[in-house]
Amino acid sequence: MTETPVSEIMTTPVLTVAPDETLSDAAWAMRDTEIKSVAVIDADCDPVGILTSTDFVQVAADDTEPTETTVEECMTTTVETVTPDTTVAEASAHLLDSGFNHIPVVDGDVVGMLTTTDILRHTAEAATA
Repeated sequence: MTETPVSEIMTTPVLTVAPDETLSDAAWAMRDTEIKSVAVIDADCDPVGILTSTDFVQVAADDTEPTETTVEECMTTTVETVTPDTTVAEASAHLLDSGFNHIPVVDGDVVGMLTTTDILRHTAEAATA
């Protein structure tokens, strides 16, 4: 299990948004696809941020107007990534150390999103196999 590459368990396809999109548009896209995070990418498809459901809690607490606020104003800009061949064990340790619940998987472009839910599902399946 620990040597499994994240490419085998990551969530794909990745929902991406541009930094200049409104929070409202991002929220609708997240709701429609039933996901809790989106990768924010620039015109070159490079990750510049991540927007998560946790960020929306802060938006609500700050009484921010989602139709008038851009993703860039609320996204997390500390973008840490892993590659598809990173092991689940390495990625899990990285998530624990950073305090994040989602991490983009990058192979040139963003090719997946690894979440704590993906890791838990993988762990549960390995335990019952």
